[in-house]
Amino acid sequence: MFLRARSEDRGSFRLTACEPITGGYSRLMSRVWVEDSGGRRGYVMRADPPPGQSIIDTDRRAEWALLCALWDAGTVPLPAPLFFDPTGDEVGSPAIFTELVPGPSVHSAALTRDRSEHLAMSAQLADVAAAIHTFELGALPPGVAVPPSWDAYIDARIRQWVDAERTYPGGDPFMRMIAAWLPKNKPAPLPLSLVHGDFQPTNAVVDVDGTYRMVDWELAHVGDPREDLGWMVLCGANQPPWLIAEDPETFYERYRKATGFGADEVNPATIAYFTVLGATDVFLGEIVSLAALIRGETSNISVAYTSCAVAAMHNVFMEAIATHTAGTGEDA
Repeated sequence: MFLRARSEDRGSFRLTACEPITGGYSRLMSRVWVEDSGGRRGYVMRADPPPGQSIIDTDRRAEWALLCALWDAGTVPLPAPLFFDPTGDEVGSPAIFTELVPGPSVHSAALTRDRSEHLAMSAQLADVAAAIHTFELGALPPGVAVPPSWDAYIDARIRQWVDAERTYPGGDPFMRMIAAWLPKNKPAPLPLSLVHGDFQPTNAVVDVDGTYRMVDWELAHVGDPREDLGWMVLCGANQPPWLIAEDPETFYERYRKATGFGADEVNPATIAYFTVLGATDVFLGEIVSLAALIRGETSNISVAYTSCAVAAMHNVFMEAIATHTAGTGEDA
């Protein structure tokens, strides 16, 4: 057994519980508890689903390398990466094991707390986002691609919309509209930074000391830091409570102070642009998966189940475009 082989006392080792973690759909997630002479402890296992069953295809080797680099640097809060089965020979599928942070997600915690506490919770999220976005790129593992320039990166992200729309049976006029709007409304550039890729309260876990630790790094990449904030706005609109809605300017001001970015660079209008562009990986991943389902290339029922998110994102994208337009004084 994988974990027994890594126990300091294999003779007393015992697997006491294993339960699936619900909520996410891209990886097979489980909480695992074990006991040996060192006591009881928990792990989180992130494993790849069977071939052809994934909604979004990502690389466990790349994720593991990033987790280790972040943990070694000590500046970004995350659970400790502990064990890795890169081939799946031992676990049955490529899998990462991290420490189990015992608390709830920030989203779950917000559901049980008074709205008066949401401002402090959003401030902590601003600090976590700033820690990610100011991480030294030179400390990233060698496999993480760094785009040659901001413009080259943004243009490549926009091309992903064009390419994904072409794969969709019958095409998608809405996606063509977005692909035409994005290059005409670019905000002022920011230095490229580490981007979490799925930055939202459901992916921040509250530790016993009240600090937040970010999980689910599979979509991390180097890009524009505002992508994370834009994606968080989209998630908040679809999955309340939307923490920063209590006082958006206080959230942005705290984030700007921690990163050194200016008010002309980080504000509701610029974040609205990245509410659209920051959804590229997840939204287009869903579109590509839906196209595969329509063509009969996958039988993953989760693809059909999560297709409702497409229409929800359409609504948020349109609201974001209106917010961006109002903030810049330009026509959509």
